[in-house]
Amino acid sequence: MSKISKILKKCAIPILEEVCLRIQNGRCTLTATDLETWLTAEFPASGDDMFFAFRKTKDILRACSHFAGELTMEFSETQSGSKKAGRVLLRCERRGAEFEVYDGADYPNMPQASEGDAFSVSSARLSACVERVRYAAEKPSVSARPAAICVQFCGNRVYALDGTRLACDTLEGVSFPKPFLVRADVLAHLSAFGKEDMTVRIGSSHVLFASGNLRMLARLQGVDTYNVDAVIPKGYRESVTVKTADFVRELNYLKECSALTAKPYVRFAGERLSIAAASGAFETGIEVRGRGDMVLGFDLYHMLDALKQFKGEEEVCIHLSSPHAPIVIDAAGRSDFALVVPVRLKEEMAA
Repeated sequence: MSKISKILKKCAIPILEEVCLRIQNGRCTLTATDLETWLTAEFPASGDDMFFAFRKTKDILRACSHFAGELTMEFSETQSGSKKAGRVLLRCERRGAEFEVYDGADYPNMPQASEGDAFSVSSARLSACVERVRYAAEKPSVSARPAAICVQFCGNRVYALDGTRLACDTLEGVSFPKPFLVRADVLAHLSAFGKEDMTVRIGSSHVLFASGNLRMLARLQGVDTYNVDAVIPKGYRESVTVKTADFVRELNYLKECSALTAKPYVRFAGERLSIAAASGAFETGIEVRGRGDMVLGFDLYHMLDALKQFKGEEEVCIHLSSPHAPIVIDAAGRSDFALVVPVRLKEEMAA
């Protein structure tokens, strides 16, 4: 329950804020959904069949965190007006807890996963790969383009882009049978699968992630992926190396000084970093190896996000081809890279 309940969110339909339980044919299945994504866990159980949805799942989890050993459940059906309801009594040694529950028949049915192309991968590897890149996806909204809020899978690349930045990683030894897109916020739940091997099946409308006793069914957002190679510069005028921690520290200084600036654009010239804010102009410097005379601008927050992708690396390499071409960031010995689109600086700032 603690794993699958992380998908639950505030909803106008109360039952969708809860976990559903079904015991049938010696198996207990727990289900949580937001109608876009389904998470289920299945494991052995013995006794009578029962089917209900918990009320106040968080309170039940709080009580169960104090239980240890075998859990006994006693379910009794009640009538609330024209609707069926019930109560469930949980017992574990000397401790017990009793809760009201919903009728399981009111819980939405999980869609049937259609047959499709499948591949196998380590859950931990896939989750780590997704976590590296999903920050570059746009937050879901009514106006957001479907592809912009997704992580995209093509060939052996996993990447996300929102139009002004891109983050990409490579899963060595894995080849996706066909391209597909899944919402970035949904893929955050891959961490629940731990380190076991996982099977991923790409159906006609959903993608099924299965490992051990856990399954996640996510709505497929399309198969038309972006061509990453089309946006990577073919050559570079400068490839400079900076200390990651130093670069982040000085950008944070500029961030704090220009906190209310609507467009926090940083001017990067030689070893100098500067920003123009409503309250004044601020500058600082970093030690750079290989820097030339190119002057360019970038969005402060986008660069900080890109550097977080390489958190823990002593140094990063920044590749520059022109003031108007994408800035590519990578680190030695890694399979991933980040890309930040530069901004055009006003004449007085570029001077």
